[in-house]
Amino acid sequence: MGKVILTVAVLVLAGLCCIRTSAAGPGNGNMARHIGTEDSGMKIAVMSDIHVMAPELLVEDGKAYGDYIAGDRKLLKESPEILRAAVSEILKMKPDVVLVSGDLTKDGEYVSHRLVSEELLKPLTDSGIRTFVIPGNHDVLNPHAVEYSGDSTRRVRTVTPEEFACMYRDFGYGQAIARDTASLSYVAQLSGNVRLLAIDACRYEDNDFGTGECIVGGRIKDGTMDFIAEQARKAEEDGCRMLTMIHHGVVRHWKWEEKAMSDYLVKDWRRCGRMFRKLGLQIVFSGHFHAQDIAVSGSGKSAVYDIETGSTVSYPMPVRSLVLDGDSLAVSTWHIAPLMADKSLEEKAVHYAGEAISSIVRALVGDSMPQDIVEEAAAVAGKAYVAHIGGDETMSSEDKAELKSVVAKVRKHSLKYAFILDHIVRYLHTDKDGIPDNNCVIRLY
Repeated sequence: MGKVILTVAVLVLAGLCCIRTSAAGPGNGNMARHIGTEDSGMKIAVMSDIHVMAPELLVEDGKAYGDYIAGDRKLLKESPEILRAAVSEILKMKPDVVLVSGDLTKDGEYVSHRLVSEELLKPLTDSGIRTFVIPGNHDVLNPHAVEYSGDSTRRVRTVTPEEFACMYRDFGYGQAIARDTASLSYVAQLSGNVRLLAIDACRYEDNDFGTGECIVGGRIKDGTMDFIAEQARKAEEDGCRMLTMIHHGVVRHWKWEEKAMSDYLVKDWRRCGRMFRKLGLQIVFSGHFHAQDIAVSGSGKSAVYDIETGSTVSYPMPVRSLVLDGDSLAVSTWHIAPLMADKSLEEKAVHYAGEAISSIVRALVGDSMPQDIVEEAAAVAGKAYVAHIGGDETMSSEDKAELKSVVAKVRKHSLKYAFILDHIVRYLHTDKDGIPDNNCVIRLY
Protein backbone atom coordinates (compact mmCIF):
# COMPACT_ATOMS: atom_id res chain seq x y z
CA MET A 1 0.00 0.00 0.00
CA GLY A 2 2.96 2.31 0.62
CA LYS A 3 3.78 2.45 -3.09
CA VAL A 4 0.15 3.11 -3.89
CA ILE A 5 0.08 6.01 -1.43
CA LEU A 6 3.19 7.50 -3.00
CA THR A 7 1.60 7.18 -6.40
CA VAL A 8 -1.56 8.84 -5.11
CA ALA A 9 0.49 11.75 -3.81
CA VAL A 10 2.01 12.28 -7.22
CA LEU A 11 -1.36 11.89 -8.92
CA VAL A 12 -3.19 14.45 -6.86
CA LEU A 13 -0.49 16.99 -6.27
CA ALA A 14 -0.07 20.03 -9.09
CA GLY A 15 -22.44 15.60 14.32
CA LEU A 16 -22.93 18.90 12.72
CA CYS A 17 -24.20 21.88 14.67
CA CYS A 18 -27.31 23.52 13.18
CA ILE A 19 -26.42 24.29 9.57
CA ARG A 20 -28.77 25.85 7.07
CA THR A 21 -28.05 25.96 3.35
CA SER A 22 -28.23 29.08 1.21
CA ALA A 23 -29.22 28.75 -2.44
CA ALA A 24 -26.14 30.27 -4.03
CA GLY A 25 -23.44 27.85 -5.15
CA PRO A 26 -20.17 28.19 -7.06
CA GLY A 27 -21.96 28.99 -10.30
CA ASN A 28 -24.01 31.90 -8.95
CA GLY A 29 -22.13 32.92 -5.83
CA ASN A 30 -22.38 36.67 -6.41
CA MET A 31 -26.09 36.44 -5.61
CA ALA A 32 -25.31 36.38 -1.89
CA ARG A 33 -22.25 38.57 -1.70
CA HIS A 34 -23.92 41.46 0.13
CA ILE A 35 -24.53 39.47 3.26
CA GLY A 36 -21.98 41.81 4.82
CA THR A 37 -24.35 44.77 4.52
CA GLU A 38 -26.53 43.53 7.38
CA ASP A 39 -26.67 45.84 10.36
CA SER A 40 -26.12 43.36 13.21
CA GLY A 41 -23.09 41.30 14.13
CA MET A 42 -19.43 41.47 13.21
CA LYS A 43 -18.92 41.50 9.45
CA ILE A 44 -15.84 39.62 8.24
CA ALA A 45 -14.34 39.15 4.76
CA VAL A 46 -11.91 36.26 4.21
CA MET A 47 -9.42 35.80 1.37
CA SER A 48 -6.63 33.28 1.00
CA ASP A 49 -3.72 32.44 -1.27
CA ILE A 50 -3.74 35.77 -3.08
CA HIS A 51 -0.27 34.94 -4.51
CA VAL A 52 0.60 38.40 -5.76
CA MET A 53 3.49 38.57 -8.22
CA ALA A 54 4.98 42.03 -8.68
CA PRO A 55 4.97 42.85 -12.43
CA GLU A 56 8.68 43.76 -12.44
CA LEU A 57 9.54 40.11 -11.70
CA LEU A 58 8.56 39.26 -15.27
CA VAL A 59 11.43 41.09 -16.94
CA GLU A 60 10.84 39.26 -20.21
CA ASP A 61 8.18 36.64 -20.86
CA GLY A 62 9.56 33.41 -22.26
CA LYS A 63 10.40 29.79 -21.62
CA ALA A 64 11.42 30.21 -17.97
CA TYR A 65 8.12 31.72 -16.92
CA GLY A 66 6.18 29.37 -19.19
CA ASP A 67 7.82 26.36 -17.56
CA TYR A 68 6.90 27.68 -14.12
CA ILE A 69 3.24 28.19 -15.05
CA ALA A 70 3.10 24.73 -16.63
CA GLY A 71 3.97 23.27 -13.24
CA ASP A 72 2.06 25.69 -11.00
CA ARG A 73 -0.98 27.02 -12.84
CA LYS A 74 -2.14 30.29 -11.28
CA LEU A 75 -3.28 33.64 -12.68
CA LEU A 76 -0.04 35.27 -11.59
CA LYS A 77 0.21 37.95 -14.28
CA GLU A 78 -3.30 39.08 -13.36
CA SER A 79 -2.78 38.75 -9.57
CA PRO A 80 -2.40 42.49 -8.76
CA GLU A 81 -5.53 43.45 -10.72
CA ILE A 82 -7.49 40.54 -9.24
CA LEU A 83 -6.65 41.69 -5.71
CA ARG A 84 -7.48 45.31 -6.60
CA ALA A 85 -10.90 44.18 -7.81
CA ALA A 86 -11.50 42.15 -4.66
CA VAL A 87 -10.44 45.01 -2.39
CA SER A 88 -12.63 47.46 -4.30
CA GLU A 89 -15.67 45.24 -3.76
CA ILE A 90 -14.82 44.67 -0.09
CA LEU A 91 -14.63 48.44 0.43
CA LYS A 92 -18.20 48.73 -0.86
CA MET A 93 -19.35 46.05 1.57
CA LYS A 94 -17.65 47.75 4.55
CA PRO A 95 -16.84 44.75 6.73
CA ASP A 96 -15.42 45.29 10.20
CA VAL A 97 -12.54 42.89 9.62
CA VAL A 98 -10.65 41.33 6.70
CA LEU A 99 -8.63 38.13 7.15
CA VAL A 100 -6.03 36.84 4.68
CA SER A 101 -4.95 33.31 5.56
CA GLY A 102 -1.49 33.12 4.03
CA ASP A 103 0.40 32.84 0.73
CA LEU A 104 0.31 36.56 0.14
CA THR A 105 2.92 36.39 -2.63
CA LYS A 106 3.99 34.18 -5.50
CA ASP A 107 7.17 33.03 -3.77
CA GLY A 108 8.04 35.44 -0.97
CA GLU A 109 9.68 38.10 -3.13
CA TYR A 110 10.42 41.32 -1.24
CA VAL A 111 9.00 43.44 -4.08
CA SER A 112 5.77 41.41 -4.07
CA HIS A 113 5.38 41.84 -0.31
CA ARG A 114 5.91 45.59 -0.71
CA LEU A 115 3.23 45.69 -3.40
CA VAL A 116 0.77 43.83 -1.16
CA SER A 117 1.47 45.73 2.06
CA GLU A 118 2.13 49.23 0.72
CA GLU A 119 -0.38 49.38 -2.13
CA LEU A 120 -2.88 46.56 -2.66
CA LEU A 121 -4.18 45.99 0.89
CA LYS A 122 -3.56 49.55 2.08
CA PRO A 123 -6.96 50.93 0.91
CA LEU A 124 -8.60 48.63 3.46
CA THR A 125 -6.69 49.97 6.45
CA ASP A 126 -6.87 53.53 5.09
CA SER A 127 -10.67 53.22 5.16
CA GLY A 128 -10.63 51.96 8.74
CA ILE A 129 -11.20 48.27 7.95
CA ARG A 130 -8.96 46.25 10.25
CA THR A 131 -7.03 43.74 8.17
CA PHE A 132 -5.03 40.77 9.47
CA VAL A 133 -2.61 38.44 7.69
CA ILE A 134 -0.45 35.42 8.41
CA PRO A 135 2.34 33.93 6.29
CA GLY A 136 1.85 30.91 4.06
CA ASN A 137 4.46 28.41 2.93
CA HIS A 138 5.37 30.64 -0.05
CA ASP A 139 5.98 33.85 1.89
CA VAL A 140 9.14 33.76 4.02
CA LEU A 141 12.79 32.80 3.33
CA ASN A 142 11.78 31.30 0.00
CA PRO A 143 14.60 30.13 -2.30
CA HIS A 144 12.11 30.21 -5.22
CA ALA A 145 11.99 34.02 -5.14
CA VAL A 146 13.19 34.79 -8.66
CA GLU A 147 12.67 37.09 -11.62
CA TYR A 148 12.11 35.77 -15.13
CA SER A 149 13.98 36.92 -18.19
CA GLY A 150 13.36 34.92 -21.35
CA ASP A 151 14.93 31.50 -20.88
CA SER A 152 16.56 32.26 -17.55
CA THR A 153 15.79 33.13 -13.93
CA ARG A 154 17.69 35.07 -11.32
CA ARG A 155 17.20 34.94 -7.57
CA VAL A 156 15.83 38.07 -5.97
CA ARG A 157 15.48 39.23 -2.40
CA THR A 158 13.02 37.36 -0.19
CA VAL A 159 11.99 38.33 3.36
CA THR A 160 12.96 37.13 6.82
CA PRO A 161 10.40 36.45 9.55
CA GLU A 162 11.34 39.75 11.20
CA GLU A 163 10.90 41.64 7.93
CA PHE A 164 7.53 39.98 7.37
CA ALA A 165 6.23 41.14 10.75
CA CYS A 166 7.58 44.65 10.12
CA MET A 167 6.12 44.93 6.61
CA TYR A 168 2.71 43.82 7.91
CA ARG A 169 2.72 45.83 11.12
CA ASP A 170 -0.49 47.54 9.95
CA PHE A 171 -2.03 44.16 9.17
CA GLY A 172 -2.02 42.48 12.55
CA TYR A 173 1.47 42.55 13.96
CA GLY A 174 1.29 46.14 15.14
CA GLN A 175 -2.13 45.55 16.73
CA ALA A 176 -1.29 42.28 18.48
CA ILE A 177 -2.13 42.00 22.17
CA ALA A 178 0.14 38.93 22.37
CA ARG A 179 2.99 37.60 20.18
CA ASP A 180 4.40 34.09 20.12
CA THR A 181 8.17 33.96 20.59
CA ALA A 182 8.48 30.69 18.65
CA SER A 183 6.73 31.78 15.44
CA LEU A 184 4.90 34.60 13.67
CA SER A 185 1.70 33.74 15.53
CA TYR A 186 -0.21 36.45 17.39
CA VAL A 187 -3.51 37.39 19.02
CA ALA A 188 -5.55 40.50 18.24
CA GLN A 189 -8.71 41.90 19.79
CA LEU A 190 -11.39 42.20 17.10
CA SER A 191 -14.15 43.55 19.35
CA GLY A 192 -15.06 43.67 23.00
CA ASN A 193 -15.77 39.95 23.12
CA VAL A 194 -14.09 38.49 20.00
CA ARG A 195 -10.38 37.77 19.50
CA LEU A 196 -8.35 36.49 16.57
CA LEU A 197 -5.73 33.80 17.04
CA ALA A 198 -3.45 33.97 13.98
CA ILE A 199 -1.26 30.86 13.82
CA ASP A 200 1.97 30.58 11.84
CA ALA A 201 2.51 26.87 11.11
CA CYS A 202 5.00 27.30 8.24
CA ARG A 203 8.42 25.65 8.12
CA TYR A 204 10.44 28.40 6.43
CA GLU A 205 13.38 27.74 8.77
CA ASP A 206 13.79 24.39 6.99
CA ASN A 207 13.93 25.85 3.47
CA ASP A 208 17.23 25.12 1.73
CA PHE A 209 18.79 27.75 -0.52
CA GLY A 210 21.48 25.29 -1.56
CA THR A 211 19.11 22.71 -3.00
CA GLY A 212 16.33 25.17 -3.72
CA GLU A 213 13.86 23.21 -1.60
CA CYS A 214 10.89 25.12 -0.19
CA ILE A 215 8.89 23.15 2.39
CA VAL A 216 5.19 22.90 1.57
CA GLY A 217 4.04 21.18 4.75
CA GLY A 218 3.30 22.78 8.09
CA ARG A 219 3.54 22.03 11.79
CA ILE A 220 2.69 23.75 15.04
CA LYS A 221 5.77 23.94 17.21
CA ASP A 222 5.53 22.85 20.83
CA GLY A 223 6.21 26.39 21.98
CA THR A 224 3.51 27.70 19.67
CA MET A 225 1.03 25.12 20.95
CA ASP A 226 1.79 26.32 24.48
CA PHE A 227 1.11 29.88 23.29
CA ILE A 228 -2.18 28.77 21.71
CA ALA A 229 -3.31 27.01 24.88
CA GLU A 230 -2.40 29.98 27.06
CA GLN A 231 -4.19 32.46 24.81
CA ALA A 232 -7.29 30.27 24.52
CA ARG A 233 -7.52 30.05 28.30
CA LYS A 234 -7.07 33.83 28.63
CA ALA A 235 -9.82 34.41 26.09
CA GLU A 236 -12.17 32.15 28.04
CA GLU A 237 -11.33 33.92 31.29
CA ASP A 238 -12.01 37.29 29.65
CA GLY A 239 -15.31 36.11 28.17
CA CYS A 240 -14.08 36.33 24.57
CA ARG A 241 -14.84 34.05 21.65
CA MET A 242 -11.67 33.11 19.76
CA LEU A 243 -11.60 32.91 15.96
CA THR A 244 -8.57 31.12 14.54
CA MET A 245 -6.70 31.69 11.27
CA ILE A 246 -4.01 29.31 9.97
CA HIS A 247 -2.69 28.51 6.49
CA HIS A 248 -2.62 24.72 6.73
CA GLY A 249 -5.72 22.68 7.49
CA VAL A 250 -6.40 21.18 10.91
CA VAL A 251 -9.33 19.03 9.71
CA ARG A 252 -9.07 16.83 6.62
CA HIS A 253 -11.31 17.99 3.80
CA TRP A 254 -11.51 14.83 1.71
CA LYS A 255 -10.92 11.16 2.32
CA TRP A 256 -7.30 10.16 1.74
CA GLU A 257 -6.07 13.75 2.02
CA GLU A 258 -3.85 12.77 4.94
CA LYS A 259 -2.39 9.91 2.87
CA ALA A 260 -2.12 11.52 -0.52
CA MET A 261 -1.51 15.17 0.31
CA SER A 262 -0.43 15.37 3.94
CA ASP A 263 1.47 18.60 3.28
CA TYR A 264 -1.87 20.41 3.13
CA LEU A 265 -2.66 19.49 6.74
CA VAL A 266 -0.60 20.44 9.76
CA LYS A 267 1.63 17.67 11.04
CA ASP A 268 -0.18 15.57 13.66
CA TRP A 269 -3.45 17.15 12.54
CA ARG A 270 -5.52 14.71 14.58
CA ARG A 271 -3.69 15.66 17.78
CA CYS A 272 -3.96 19.34 16.90
CA GLY A 273 -7.67 18.93 16.24
CA ARG A 274 -8.18 17.29 19.62
CA MET A 275 -6.32 20.15 21.27
CA PHE A 276 -8.41 22.73 19.41
CA ARG A 277 -11.60 20.96 20.50
CA LYS A 278 -10.41 20.87 24.10
CA LEU A 279 -9.58 24.58 23.99
CA GLY A 280 -12.92 25.52 22.44
CA LEU A 281 -11.45 26.83 19.17
CA GLN A 282 -14.57 26.14 17.13
CA ILE A 283 -13.93 28.25 14.03
CA VAL A 284 -10.71 27.91 12.01
CA PHE A 285 -10.10 29.82 8.75
CA SER A 286 -7.56 28.04 6.53
CA GLY A 287 -6.37 28.01 2.92
CA HIS A 288 -3.42 26.35 1.17
CA PHE A 289 -5.33 23.77 -0.93
CA HIS A 290 -7.01 26.47 -3.06
CA ALA A 291 -10.43 24.91 -2.41
CA GLN A 292 -13.78 26.04 -1.08
CA ASP A 293 -14.60 23.50 1.58
CA ILE A 294 -15.98 23.43 5.12
CA ALA A 295 -15.07 20.35 7.16
CA VAL A 296 -15.87 19.51 10.77
CA SER A 297 -14.22 17.45 13.47
CA GLY A 298 -16.24 16.51 16.55
CA SER A 299 -19.76 17.66 17.32
CA GLY A 300 -21.73 19.98 19.56
CA LYS A 301 -19.65 22.13 21.87
CA SER A 302 -16.48 20.27 20.91
CA ALA A 303 -16.89 20.71 17.15
CA VAL A 304 -14.10 22.37 15.17
CA TYR A 305 -15.09 23.81 11.79
CA ASP A 306 -12.22 24.22 9.33
CA ILE A 307 -13.47 26.84 6.85
CA GLU A 308 -11.06 26.50 3.95
CA THR A 309 -11.08 29.35 1.41
CA GLY A 310 -9.95 29.01 -2.18
CA SER A 311 -7.34 31.14 -3.94
CA THR A 312 -8.11 34.45 -5.60
CA VAL A 313 -5.77 33.48 -8.47
CA SER A 314 -7.29 30.05 -9.04
CA TYR A 315 -10.77 28.81 -9.84
CA PRO A 316 -13.30 29.72 -8.45
CA MET A 317 -11.57 33.02 -7.42
CA PRO A 318 -13.65 33.31 -4.20
CA VAL A 319 -14.00 35.71 -1.30
CA ARG A 320 -15.98 34.72 1.78
CA SER A 321 -18.30 37.15 3.58
CA LEU A 322 -19.34 36.23 7.09
CA VAL A 323 -21.47 37.68 9.85
CA LEU A 324 -20.74 36.62 13.43
CA ASP A 325 -23.84 37.46 15.44
CA GLY A 326 -23.90 35.97 18.92
CA ASP A 327 -23.81 32.18 18.50
CA SER A 328 -24.50 32.29 14.77
CA LEU A 329 -21.93 32.45 11.99
CA ALA A 330 -23.45 33.15 8.56
CA VAL A 331 -21.11 32.18 5.73
CA SER A 332 -21.54 33.47 2.18
CA THR A 333 -19.33 33.39 -0.90
CA TRP A 334 -18.90 35.68 -3.87
CA HIS A 335 -16.52 35.51 -6.80
CA ILE A 336 -14.06 37.97 -8.29
CA ALA A 337 -14.19 36.89 -11.94
CA PRO A 338 -17.47 38.71 -12.76
CA LEU A 339 -15.90 41.95 -11.51
CA MET A 340 -12.96 41.77 -13.91
CA ALA A 341 -12.81 43.55 -17.26
CA ASP A 342 -11.32 40.41 -18.80
CA LYS A 343 -14.35 38.11 -18.91
CA SER A 344 -12.22 35.17 -20.01
CA LEU A 345 -10.44 34.85 -16.65
CA GLU A 346 -12.89 32.38 -15.14
CA GLU A 347 -12.65 30.10 -18.17
CA LYS A 348 -8.86 30.37 -18.01
CA ALA A 349 -8.89 29.56 -14.28
CA VAL A 350 -11.08 26.49 -14.86
CA HIS A 351 -8.75 25.33 -17.63
CA TYR A 352 -5.69 25.86 -15.43
CA ALA A 353 -7.24 23.87 -12.56
CA GLY A 354 -8.27 20.91 -14.70
CA GLU A 355 -5.05 20.89 -16.67
CA ALA A 356 -2.91 20.95 -13.52
CA ILE A 357 -4.18 17.49 -12.57
CA SER A 358 -4.59 16.21 -16.11
CA SER A 359 -0.95 16.88 -16.95
CA ILE A 360 0.17 14.95 -13.87
CA VAL A 361 -1.95 11.97 -14.88
CA ARG A 362 -0.39 12.01 -18.33
CA ALA A 363 3.14 12.20 -16.89
CA LEU A 364 2.43 9.48 -14.32
CA VAL A 365 0.85 6.94 -16.66
CA GLY A 366 3.22 7.65 -19.50
CA ASP A 367 3.31 4.90 -22.12
CA SER A 368 1.68 2.25 -19.93
CA MET A 369 -1.59 2.36 -21.91
CA PRO A 370 -2.99 3.78 -25.15
CA GLN A 371 -2.98 7.55 -25.41
CA ASP A 372 -6.74 7.86 -25.87
CA ILE A 373 -7.32 6.09 -22.53
CA VAL A 374 -4.72 8.31 -20.86
CA GLU A 375 -6.56 11.38 -22.09
CA GLU A 376 -9.89 10.04 -20.80
CA ALA A 377 -8.39 9.34 -17.38
CA ALA A 378 -6.78 12.77 -17.28
CA ALA A 379 -10.05 14.49 -18.16
CA VAL A 380 -12.01 12.63 -15.47
CA ALA A 381 -9.40 13.44 -12.80
CA GLY A 382 -9.31 17.09 -13.84
CA LYS A 383 -13.10 17.35 -13.72
CA ALA A 384 -13.19 15.91 -10.17
CA TYR A 385 -10.53 18.34 -8.97
CA VAL A 386 -12.38 21.34 -10.42
CA ALA A 387 -15.57 20.17 -8.73
CA HIS A 388 -13.81 19.85 -5.36
CA ILE A 389 -12.12 23.23 -5.35
CA GLY A 390 -15.37 24.92 -6.42
CA GLY A 391 -17.15 23.49 -3.38
CA ASP A 392 -20.58 21.95 -2.91
CA GLU A 393 -19.41 19.10 -5.11
CA THR A 394 -21.77 16.30 -6.04
CA MET A 395 -21.18 13.29 -8.24
CA SER A 396 -24.01 12.93 -10.72
CA SER A 397 -25.13 9.65 -12.23
CA GLU A 398 -23.44 10.75 -15.46
CA ASP A 399 -20.18 11.40 -13.58
CA LYS A 400 -20.36 7.95 -11.99
CA ALA A 401 -21.04 6.26 -15.31
CA GLU A 402 -18.16 8.14 -16.95
CA LEU A 403 -15.77 7.15 -14.16
CA LYS A 404 -16.87 3.52 -14.28
CA SER A 405 -16.26 3.40 -18.02
CA VAL A 406 -12.79 4.96 -17.81
CA VAL A 407 -11.73 2.82 -14.85
CA ALA A 408 -12.74 -0.33 -16.76
CA LYS A 409 -10.54 0.74 -19.68
CA VAL A 410 -7.60 1.58 -17.40
CA ARG A 411 -7.97 -1.72 -15.50
CA LYS A 412 -7.17 -3.69 -18.65
CA HIS A 413 -3.69 -2.16 -18.58
CA SER A 414 -3.03 -1.44 -14.89
CA LEU A 415 -4.91 -2.57 -11.77
CA LYS A 416 -2.91 -0.09 -9.71
CA TYR A 417 -3.80 2.97 -11.76
CA ALA A 418 -7.41 1.86 -12.03
CA PHE A 419 -7.62 1.59 -8.22
CA ILE A 420 -6.04 5.02 -7.72
CA LEU A 421 -8.16 6.75 -10.35
CA ASP A 422 -11.41 5.25 -9.05
CA HIS A 423 -10.81 6.23 -5.42
CA ILE A 424 -9.27 9.66 -5.95
CA VAL A 425 -11.99 10.81 -8.34
CA ARG A 426 -14.75 9.59 -6.01
CA TYR A 427 -13.20 11.19 -2.94
CA LEU A 428 -12.55 14.54 -4.62
CA HIS A 429 -16.04 14.53 -6.12
CA THR A 430 -17.82 13.75 -2.83
CA ASP A 431 -18.24 16.25 0.02
CA LYS A 432 -16.89 14.37 3.05
CA ASP A 433 -19.08 15.98 5.72
CA GLY A 434 -22.03 17.13 3.66
CA ILE A 435 -21.68 20.71 4.89
CA PRO A 436 -22.56 23.42 2.35
CA ASP A 437 -19.19 24.82 1.35
CA ASN A 438 -20.10 28.23 -0.02
CA ASN A 439 -23.20 29.44 1.80
CA CYS A 440 -24.50 28.23 5.16
CA VAL A 441 -25.19 29.23 8.75
CA ILE A 442 -23.25 27.54 11.54
CA ARG A 443 -24.56 27.56 15.09
CA LEU A 444 -21.80 27.95 17.69
CA TYR A 445 -21.72 27.38 21.44
